[in-house]
Amino acid sequence: MAKEMQNSIRYSTVLTIFEIPDHVEIGKLIGRKGRNLKPIEKGTGTHIYIYKEISPRQIEIKINNDNKDRGENISTGERINKAICQIDKLLEDIKIRNQRKDNEKEEENVKIADSDTNHQDATVTTITTVATPKNHKDNDLKEKIKRFKQKNIPYDQNTTNKIFQECMDLLIFYLIICLSNIRFYIFSKEDAKRNSPINRMN
Repeated sequence: MAKEMQNSIRYSTVLTIFEIPDHVEIGKLIGRKGRNLKPIEKGTGTHIYIYKEISPRQIEIKINNDNKDRGENISTGERINKAICQIDKLLEDIKIRNQRKDNEKEEENVKIADSDTNHQDATVTTITTVATPKNHKDNDLKEKIKRFKQKNIPYDQNTTNKIFQECMDLLIFYLIICLSNIRFYIFSKEDAKRNSPINRMN
């Protein structure tokens, strides 16, 4: 990270400018109410400015002339280098936090995908369980039919012939009775005609 920053830094005895990496959010760099940059400014005797409206975005570090007589034997170059090192560490921390956050999101997506897969498996299992009673009823019906066939009286040719013969005898008996009744009716009608007054007159 420090090597990459060296390529984009313009050095001066009182001024240094370098670019802000694209993955860094300005809000995370500055911190709430400037709590990330203010300690660096105070500790190094510099002013730090963020230019976010230009492209690429830049950080400017300038010597704070108000603190040049602090009584410390630190040159302006050392103060700027110290500020650069601390900002470099801050950018590295932001990068690590972003990577950690991305990894957590990826793990969460994997958990959601696994949960969806388990839900689909549970749905298939439920459908199979619901379908089982129907198959069970079909099997019960088949078993009942099988038991009924086993209990049924076996086929007997002699018994069938005997029943058929009895039916035929009964049918012949009814036919004889019907013919007798018809014959009686015809004879009665002929007798009635012969005994009528008209036939007697003739």
